[in-house]
Amino acid sequence: MVFQTHRQTLSREENSFLSRLCQEPESLPSDRDDEGAFLIDRDPEYFSSVLNYLRHGKLILNRGLTEEGLLEEAEFYNMPGLIQLCKEQISNKNKPKVI
Repeated sequence: MVFQTHRQTLSREENSFLSRLCQEPESLPSDRDDEGAFLIDRDPEYFSSVLNYLRHGKLILNRGLTEEGLLEEAEFYNMPGLIQLCKEQISNKNKPKVI
């Protein structure tokens, strides 16, 4: 699956894996395809949620995805803001409901 976005979007979370890919010169070498697109071996379903976070600053999960799965991706990409949002959502989800 191919995703297209702007360097500005990928650079929103300073020092993240994605931000470092966009630095000139690259501070994090990565494989690229014949057209120059970065090749990242991660789950594309969760990557769309990572991009949505970078675009909107919110945790947006597509149907069938979990906060725990997105947390794994956030940790891989070194995105403290998204990690915090995921942990808060997981904590709120696991709180007992008062009736």
